[in-house]
Amino acid sequence: MIELDIAYLAGLLQNVELGSGFIQILDSRGDEWMRANESGIVVGGPQVPKVQIAAEGRVVTGEATMELAGEQYQYVFVTRPANGFTVSVAQPYYEIFAPLTPGQNKQLIANSVMTLLVFGIVFWLIRSLTGQQRVLEALRLSERNNQQLIERLETEHARSSRAASIDHLSGLFNRRQFLDVADSLVLEQRRQRKLSTMLFIDLDRFKSINDSLGHHIGDLLLQAVAGRIQRMLGKGDIAARFGGDEFVVLLVGDRSEADIEQWAAALTAHLSAPYMLEGTELNTSPSIGIAISPRDGQSIDELTKCADAAMYSAKKAGRGQYRFFDQSLNVSDVEEFHLEQAFVEALKNREFVLHYQPQVCLEAMEIIGYEALVRWQHPGFGLLYPDRFIPVAEKTGFVVSLGMEVVRLACAQISDWQQKHGISKPVAVNVSPIQLAQPGFCKDVLATLADYGLTTDLLELEITETAMLEGRAVESLHCLKAAGIRLSLDDFGTGYAGFAHLEAVPVDKLKIDRSLINRISNSHDDSPIVSSTIILAKRMALKVVAEGVETREQLVHLKVAGCDIAQGYHLGRPMPAEKIPEFLRTFAEEEARA
Repeated sequence: MIELDIAYLAGLLQNVELGSGFIQILDSRGDEWMRANESGIVVGGPQVPKVQIAAEGRVVTGEATMELAGEQYQYVFVTRPANGFTVSVAQPYYEIFAPLTPGQNKQLIANSVMTLLVFGIVFWLIRSLTGQQRVLEALRLSERNNQQLIERLETEHARSSRAASIDHLSGLFNRRQFLDVADSLVLEQRRQRKLSTMLFIDLDRFKSINDSLGHHIGDLLLQAVAGRIQRMLGKGDIAARFGGDEFVVLLVGDRSEADIEQWAAALTAHLSAPYMLEGTELNTSPSIGIAISPRDGQSIDELTKCADAAMYSAKKAGRGQYRFFDQSLNVSDVEEFHLEQAFVEALKNREFVLHYQPQVCLEAMEIIGYEALVRWQHPGFGLLYPDRFIPVAEKTGFVVSLGMEVVRLACAQISDWQQKHGISKPVAVNVSPIQLAQPGFCKDVLATLADYGLTTDLLELEITETAMLEGRAVESLHCLKAAGIRLSLDDFGTGYAGFAHLEAVPVDKLKIDRSLINRISNSHDDSPIVSSTIILAKRMALKVVAEGVETREQLVHLKVAGCDIAQGYHLGRPMPAEKIPEFLRTFAEEEARA
């Protein structure tokens, strides 16, 4: 029976895949009855360790490991103690895990890749967060720096605003800031129906003090005067230094005219007291002009002009005086006075500039030269035209220095055009008969040309008809002509000279005055004087230049009449030197289209 059962069991095991493992049948004591593998019953073979079997229980299972022939085996068993036998199955470890090994390698690779990926992501996150932290710190640092910069800029702005509004020498307002502040104060005073008072102060003998004792003492005197003025100011009052030795004060508040006069008298006495400057005692006094709003003017500009005129009246009355403005004072005389006083500084500071009006050849319709027209870039009055200051210059004798400054400016500009733009066009300069009468005028002009390396054909001098009647002027003209400088007779037709006088002077051109050109309209018979003048000038071998050409009809008439050169607003307005290259380009384009 036992053999039969074992044979039957062995037959059942034929389909079981045990690999290198085996199956055992054990008795109740754990001794081996039978051992079988995939090949069948095993007889003999390595000794198998005895399995410890539980003695009680219906069904008992267990598992353990054992070593057999140098290999580790895993075995499981099941026993039924009641039946007295146990079944045990054993298999080597390497065969148990063999199906898992390929997957294990793949899983290991996958796990490694995932681990690396996780590490990479973590590294990237750490690096990104670190970078963001650095950026955040940089932003915070930048914000702190920007805040410090803003604070510095605000400080510098406040300092520069103060510097821009304060006169650096006196510590008072400068002219621009004073006018800005005073304008609102005067308006507020008018709203409250209160008086506003402008005092214009000029120091007597300041120029002689400055010239004799030096600019240092002069600056100390101005500072002392500013200090005395400032100490007398009441609440709301303001003061400024307009330049040089000119000071202004605006009195506000609730003052009557009697209070204003009392204050002006006290200021006059205070500023007339002696000054002790670096061991030197100085005596000076103010000339003060007073204007009251709304009686003398509604705006700060009107008050300033009226106070200035009153100051001029006080200065003519003597030293240490103050005067109130009245309608009998001539404001234009005051402007003339200030221009006269400013001429020396204007020449020294190079305040005179030249504008250039193109001269066009009518036959070829091309620009052949320019006339230089002087302007005064006055720091207070702005850009002044010759009619504002030339009469003053001629009356005071400054026209001689001014004339040579104009010649110098013209030569400097010609040289600049040659070097920067390759332009070599002659420039015509107006000269006064007073200049021509100077003994060294011809030599000075030639020396100026030589200083700038220019040939004499690049400078043309324009004279008036009155110069033809002055003996010394005629001598200068012959000297200039002999040197190669071309001469033009300006404003022909407005003076007393005629063609008979032209034989006495060596002029090359005749410039017909604009008053005659203005009469030309559409008909060629509009101005027989112009046509006759052109014919007579041609017979004397003179070039004819028409001034003040403002319409195309005038241009056509002059061209038909035989005029050589024209200038005027129709062809080109006077312009600063820097605009000449652009004008040349646009003029050439317009003529090409025409």
